[in-house]
Amino acid sequence: MEEVTLIPQTLTETRVENASPHNRTSVHRKNHTVIALMGSCGVVVWIMFFSLGMLIDSSQYRTPLLTRFNWYQFFMAVLTYTPTNIAILCLVSAFTGGCASLLVISKAEKALGLDKQSTHKTSSHVYMSESPFSSLLRGIVVFFAFLGGVVVTSSTALSAPSFEAYIQAAGVVSMLSFVVGYDPTMFRALISIGEKMNGKSQDQT
Repeated sequence: MEEVTLIPQTLTETRVENASPHNRTSVHRKNHTVIALMGSCGVVVWIMFFSLGMLIDSSQYRTPLLTRFNWYQFFMAVLTYTPTNIAILCLVSAFTGGCASLLVISKAEKALGLDKQSTHKTSSHVYMSESPFSSLLRGIVVFFAFLGGVVVTSSTALSAPSFEAYIQAAGVVSMLSFVVGYDPTMFRALISIGEKMNGKSQDQT
């Protein structure tokens, strides 16, 4: 007689295969709700930090720290000082973009009947299917690019920004962070479109 070797399945795979269509739909709805709540929390947190950076002058917390350290003043300085405030906005925006992309791709997979384990995925599909916490880490890259650009163009833009300058900077970096968190391939597409438009304008001149 031939010896037959049985390969046991993992508990998760067994549960998924044995789950009824009703149970699978219920699990999908729960996951969808959790992601939607996380994204909504990201929006609320972004509004809070944007309000802190826009309405509160950080110098009242930073100046006393030069002579005496205080945890409350340090914490408030981190939240309201323009460089650190914008860094937080970048992270929160990228996280929210990751939640949005995961909601969209999960809906698309369910509607089109796509297999999540399929090996034939585009880079856009891979990025949109990843955890929002992975998207969050890409937000810091946008902040580094912003920080480098500001340092090169102006030495006082971060130390004493005007009200309008802060709103513009926070809006631009938050938009870029959201796009990078949602799908980095869209950012590459925007760059290529800009290069094409620039090339056309140079040809016309």
